[in-house]
Amino acid sequence: FKRRMPLGGAICISGGIKTRDLPLTAKENYVSSDERQKQHPLTDVLIIAGSNDVEYPPNEAMESRKFYSSSNVKVHVQKGKGHEMIKSRVEMQVIMEFLSKRLARRMVSMEGL
Repeated sequence: FKRRMPLGGAICISGGIKTRDLPLTAKENYVSSDERQKQHPLTDVLIIAGSNDVEYPPNEAMESRKFYSSSNVKVHVQKGKGHEMIKSRVEMQVIMEFLSKRLARRMVSMEGL
């Protein structure tokens, strides 16, 4: 995701860019140049995939890293998980750790003093 100011982070659960459905020209457009990246900071992305997911398999999650810019992407593959929402403590810990490193805490009451 490109924005003037990056978001704290984006979390994809059992989904992301479905690389097998992208034509080659679209895949080439997703890869951003270093110059474009400097102008528009990229938002960090966490992809949570299941080892048993047939809709969005782990290999597709790993391949989609390059379309998000791999330096900004973390992929977590949960063993035994299918195509479903979060249901384990381990997955929640991965999400909390991801967010704790990216969300900024603002003290609005202290601003302007």
